Amino acid sequence: MTPTPPAEPVTSRSDNRNQTSPVRDRDRESAAAVSLVGAGPGDPDLLTLRAEELLAAAAVVVVDAGVADLAVAFAPGAVVVAVPDRLPAVGVLLAAACGGRSPVVRLYTGDTWLHPAHGPEAAALAAKGVRWEAVAGVATEVAVPAMAGIAVHVRQLAVACTIGDAVDAPPATDPARTLVVVADDLRAAARALAGTGDPLLPAAGIEGSGTATRATLGDLAHLAPQAPGVLVTGAVAARREVARL
Repeated sequence: MTPTPPAEPVTSRSDNRNQTSPVRDRDRESAAAVSLVGAGPGDPDLLTLRAEELLAAAAVVVVDAGVADLAVAFAPGAVVVAVPDRLPAVGVLLAAACGGRSPVVRLYTGDTWLHPAHGPEAAALAAKGVRWEAVAGVATEVAVPAMAGIAVHVRQLAVACTIGDAVDAPPATDPARTLVVVADDLRAAARALAGTGDPLLPAAGIEGSGTATRATLGDLAHLAPQAPGVLVTGAVAARREVARL
């Protein structure tokens, strides 16, 4: 009779919780010189764990002015350079990346991949042979309306949700097709969309970011706030939930 081989030792899940993942080890070995990081809308509770980790180790942080407080709070040992929100800062970033101090973090408002500066800055780093990585963040276009009780996509009300640009946004004409744009001036953005689309289309202007928001509901032709924020159009803009994040 063949003897039964000894059973393999059983390792509980809790026994492994402090062990480093091999994938994570490979990430560390191939660490980029520059990390392009999404900060979320400005609420420190919405900063990702990976973003916190990179900021804590950063020597230089190039940051959108609107979320500069996060850089100061989470990167106390870094040189913090604030740049205008949502605009490429190629020269500043290259100077930081090639200045001999690393690692460098470029901290964007919202999500990295949706930020208008990400493309030009990533291309400039690649052209100079600088290794970079992208770290996603919570999208301002989704989180800020949610904080004000507005869901940008409700299946019963909308068949699509488009995240656009305040300058080049598609015409807003269909209540079942949500359009979301980040605007420097909510009133001006609403009037521009009213000129190319349906001026009576439901619209919501959400001022603020981070931990404080204020929503104004109406239509594109009459939306009043002259302030930066997020503009939402379509049927979802007329529906505000009681719950808050």
